Amino acid sequence: MKGSRWREAASPESIASVLVGLIAVALIATQALAGAGRPPAAGQSPSLSLRPSPSPTMDAAVRNALATALIVNQSLAGRIADLRGAIEVEAPVAADIAAVLRMVNGDLTIGREAAGRLLLADETEALGRDLDAFYDAVAARTNETLGTSIRNTQAYVDGAAAVIELLAGLAPLDDRLADALARRAPPTRSPAPTAIPSASPPPPSPSPSPTVAPSPTAAPPSVSAAPVGLVPNSGFEGGLSGWQLVMTDGASATVAHEPGGGPDGSAAARVDIATGSAARSGISLISSSMAMDTGVTYVVEVAVRAASPREVRVRLIDGNGQTTTARVFQVTTAWQVVRFDAKQLLADHDVRVGLDLGRSDATVWFDQVTVRQATTP
Repeated sequence: MKGSRWREAASPESIASVLVGLIAVALIATQALAGAGRPPAAGQSPSLSLRPSPSPTMDAAVRNALATALIVNQSLAGRIADLRGAIEVEAPVAADIAAVLRMVNGDLTIGREAAGRLLLADETEALGRDLDAFYDAVAARTNETLGTSIRNTQAYVDGAAAVIELLAGLAPLDDRLADALARRAPPTRSPAPTAIPSASPPPPSPSPSPTVAPSPTAAPPSVSAAPVGLVPNSGFEGGLSGWQLVMTDGASATVAHEPGGGPDGSAAARVDIATGSAARSGISLISSSMAMDTGVTYVVEVAVRAASPREVRVRLIDGNGQTTTARVFQVTTAWQVVRFDAKQLLADHDVRVGLDLGRSDATVWFDQVTVRQATTP
């Protein structure tokens, strides 16, 4: 990270429930028993399994929808603690509660898209219908609260409590999602068989925190040095190489390389929006591909500022173009580092970062878009 004077503004990420964690472990174990989901190499006998042979591989879109819904539910489980923290303080602030509820809505948007895909397959239609009904119920209560005057703090406290109660019903749906994923062993695109995910050592870890001063004996950090991580040209020191601005819905925007426009004089990417989009992904700056391993937790970090306060969504996009993890952040005119953790359920060598700029026409600057393996305490 460059510059000790930045202000971090991390999303209020919380540890998901123990149940969800066990589900993720179960998924990883299932993939390991199936050879990490990879077909055997030519001439190699399939690995033995203690389970019956899986049924034919499900459609990739259905598999991705199941994984996406499970990740969405992990995020929603974390919002329970965020909401409790916002309403159980001595003097709750309606704006703080509203910020968490808007993030709940961001999760629900992705979840509803996944549920819609599940509805299209006979084998997952019932699960998709139940997920859709659950997400609709949570969204209705969330939107009812957000539609209340911000001056009515008690209404926001009551609304948050109701959303917490609804989210407590996630566990049975998570069980069904995990069962649906475990019933069929999906192949990955990598031909190399492996029984243990991520056999290679993790990339070097960056500095622990942008607020920690470097060691007195270490050389001063270079503002032009590329941040350590998986995203190619993550600091835009190489111009806009590896980045693409994607627009839909009649939106109009341009992206420019701005030397010296980043924190402490580093380079940055600036996106100017002429015509905004109602969809968050209607204007999106997309990175080139990177590889992420099964069962690994990654830290996603972005340095960002805007010409005026606005929301920015940061997401991970899998090789099939589906959003697997996303967070919405409140961005101000000062540089800040936003971050969240993402657990990779399936190995993918074509993951990209999407920086979504819909719903506002305020100019945004980005720097240090990094994805790295989480360090073990």
